[in-house]
Amino acid sequence: MVRGGNLDNIIDHGQAVEKPVAPEIGGGAGLDAGGTAGSKSFGDMLNESIEKVNDLQAQADRAAKELSAGRNKNIHETMLMMEKADMSFRLMMQVRNKVIDAYREIMRMQV
Repeated sequence: MVRGGNLDNIIDHGQAVEKPVAPEIGGGAGLDAGGTAGSKSFGDMLNESIEKVNDLQAQADRAAKELSAGRNKNIHETMLMMEKADMSFRLMMQVRNKVIDAYREIMRMQV
């Protein structure tokens, strides 16, 4: 049984879960209304994504060093930064695998 304001909290959390994640990742950046490529090429977008992953890794590394040196007492924030960096790295590796698979498939095509 839900009491008092707890129902509102459950509804708020449910709505937060329903929000799409894709726009945060890239969500069509570089595409205009017609769906054609804007000024960014695929390579540029890929390089930007790799730089973002590298920045997250560097931030997590700095946070871990500060925690181990005793300058930062917030272990939760450090762990969240490390997990965020790990997840972004894993996603980048999966994108790399898909790009390599697509390249191999194109190379197997007969003209």
